Amino acid sequence: MTGMSRYYISRILVSVAFGGLFALTGSPWWMAVLTSIVLIALFLYAPHSGRYAVHPELGVMALQRDERTQTVTDRAARNAFVVTMLVIAGMMIYFGSTSIASVPIVALKLVLAVAALTYFLSDFWLRRSWS
Repeated sequence: MTGMSRYYISRILVSVAFGGLFALTGSPWWMAVLTSIVLIALFLYAPHSGRYAVHPELGVMALQRDERTQTVTDRAARNAFVVTMLVIAGMMIYFGSTSIASVPIVALKLVLAVAALTYFLSDFWLRRSWS
């Protein structure tokens, strides 16, 4: 058995375990199957994504982070944090200047969505621009 096949088999077992956990906690069967399929797809994509250095000789631990991938991840997280703080500051100014006593939940969900979008776009941009 090659190193990458050990990686794939271990990740399929993890995906099936998460699907089983969803089924045991009361989720519908289709959601458990969908969870397993999505996780398997993500694990199959991971070695080809450019996020990790692939070392097949390490077997189950074939994917490792190197300095470049860690730097890209750190910069993307920093960018998302800065944008999140600016959006929160803008919300504080807006809701502080109006007579609204509380911030609507929809606005807080928007902050989370903007933060996630900023992280993923920044991560994508930094990985494409660094060779």
